[in-house]
Amino acid sequence: MNPELMTHWSEYGDAARQILSRTTRSLRIFDPDLVRLGLESRENALFLRRFLAATPRGALQIVLRNAEPFRRDSPRLFKLLADFPHGMQVWECAPQLRRLTDAMLLSDDRHALIRIHEDHARSRLILDDAAACRRYQARFDEILGEGGTPISATTLGL
Repeated sequence: MNPELMTHWSEYGDAARQILSRTTRSLRIFDPDLVRLGLESRENALFLRRFLAATPRGALQIVLRNAEPFRRDSPRLFKLLADFPHGMQVWECAPQLRRLTDAMLLSDDRHALIRIHEDHARSRLILDDAAACRRYQARFDEILGEGGTPISATTLGL
């Protein structure tokens, strides 16, 4: 399937829901802060809960450039992190990567939603095309390989 270009935020939100509805095995996200993606909505959080309950270890991987909004404004997602620590991992990216301005939502190695720049809705939706998604999967692996700070739902102390 050819990539579909989107230029409005409503199209971006619809595309994100479309990707989520197709996800069965893995979900990988690189995003500035998850705010525009809408994962904190009741509907999306419920989908993620069912997804995490049915999938294996490490099925949801999220890398954020700024994790503060996640910590402060995402109680549903934070609860998922507490309830499914084996299935969901969240990192704040390494400092050298915070200058990146794109975003990726990757699903099952064959669906992707790629936002060209964090300030704009201009995005590319790829459905059922593993070959087109391969370079974005590789890029996500590179970003994850740079390291970062893991985010935990539990507070560690002495």
